[in-house]
Amino acid sequence: MDALRAKAGDESGDVRQAVAAALGEVGGAAARAALAPLLTDSSDRVRRAAVLALDRASGTGPAVAAKVRRFLSDPAPRVRAAAAVVLGRRRDRASVPALLARLDAPGTWEKPSVEVALGRIGDRRAVRPLIRLAQSPARWLRVCAVHALGEIGAVEARRTIRAGLADPAWSVRGAAATALGSVGTAHDARRLLELLDDPHPWPRRGAVYALGRLHRSEALGRLHAALVDPAPEVRVAACWALGELGDLSARRPLARFLSACPAPADGPRPSPPQAGGLPASDAEDRQLEAAVAALARLRPAAPDAEVDRAIDAAEGRLAAGMLERPARPVFAERFAGAPSVTLRQLFMAARSVAGATDR
Repeated sequence: MDALRAKAGDESGDVRQAVAAALGEVGGAAARAALAPLLTDSSDRVRRAAVLALDRASGTGPAVAAKVRRFLSDPAPRVRAAAAVVLGRRRDRASVPALLARLDAPGTWEKPSVEVALGRIGDRRAVRPLIRLAQSPARWLRVCAVHALGEIGAVEARRTIRAGLADPAWSVRGAAATALGSVGTAHDARRLLELLDDPHPWPRRGAVYALGRLHRSEALGRLHAALVDPAPEVRVAACWALGELGDLSARRPLARFLSACPAPADGPRPSPPQAGGLPASDAEDRQLEAAVAALARLRPAAPDAEVDRAIDAAEGRLAAGMLERPARPVFAERFAGAPSVTLRQLFMAARSVAGATDR
């Protein structure tokens, strides 16, 4: 800690930025005290890093959110964006008036982060301005507005969200499809099924999610087919949707998919890279876990040796330490607060009742 404090006064902004990030990882009262001068640093990059670090270094109490709120009026857009990110993570309802004011302010740089924050907070005062921004000429404003409307569950925005399914930007189509999982109706099933043929994987992923979330049984055949989609993001979503629909006929297709899945990487999970025009995604690494989670939700009363053998073989490919790490939900925001289970527990739950073993 003493070394970090000494480096906090380094003349290089890059060093001070790195110190702020490191203090966030260290955490605790001493780290928060050391962050104080970096929060007023002359460099906006350093202030941004310090705001994000303050979030990581702190507990869940309201005092941090109150401190972060003032950075919504920082002169630098990147700092305002960081403040919005933190307030959204903390679901700080007290920040809603200030966040809404940022949506009406000139400039657009931080507005996508503000929109996402408002969606996470879920305050309905944001619905009207988000509907307006969902029709913005700026693509990322449309994307984040539609995403936030879905997070809020704004049924009054259905027409706006449905219009997003035909947007020329694949990112907007994907956000709109996902949002319909929250606000859509049976009337949306036909269009969502059509979107499964979209040339870009992100709208296909969103449509798979929405069809599962809306419990559209007429989509089962297409969801089975999505298990062999070229994109891992779509395959992972298909596992989740089949589990959500309770489709016991999917157990053998899921077992075949599980047998072909690469084992997830052992060790720390790095931040996923952006590639091929997709948002940052770790779907390739999550396929096995998504398949096992789906099989655990589709546990039958009768034994099925073929499926159990595939489950045993997949579990046997993993190092023992990996089995003890927490499983990650496919759509984490939807299930915040759900009890954590380990991969070992998922494997145990996935086997047939009569064929279950305790490895």
